Amino acid sequence: MPIDFMPVREATLSPVVSTAKVEPYRERLLALLEAERVHEMMSHAAYSMERDVPGEMLALADRILFGDKRPFQAAREAWRHLEDELERWERELEAERSALARSILEIGLGDIVTSQSRGRLLRLSVTGPSLYASDGHVTFVIQGIRFRKDGTLGKLHETLTLSFEDEGKRRENRQK
Repeated sequence: MPIDFMPVREATLSPVVSTAKVEPYRERLLALLEAERVHEMMSHAAYSMERDVPGEMLALADRILFGDKRPFQAAREAWRHLEDELERWERELEAERSALARSILEIGLGDIVTSQSRGRLLRLSVTGPSLYASDGHVTFVIQGIRFRKDGTLGKLHETLTLSFEDEGKRRENRQK
């Protein structure tokens, strides 16, 4: 293999992520959690309001009640704009999840990671790290192309899942 195609680096990851790796990113994780909660609340509100009244009924009400002013149509267009903004926000949240996962796990796109998955050793060329967080728990998801048994890069895409559970939160939950 030519030197230009050598991976940036190779890392071995434990199936359980340590508190020491996550702690420096605690505030960033909490900010991400809060942003996801707000996004979810806004999404539910926007999509439930859109489904309440069919578009044909709004168009008819606009014509009969308001003539050329069409306030219902303007409101419908505002909801479409909000929907576009929510989709943009979702893309930004996913980019932040990926960046945060790369920072915490200290891996990048193209790096080779090795870890235990479902009782077997799994070696991947990273194509997309991400994470999903809740109070006291973080699940890291690493997508990549699996290496064959002979050590060459294969064609199969695999997903590697790692987890972190905050010991402090676990103790609080047990005491309740």
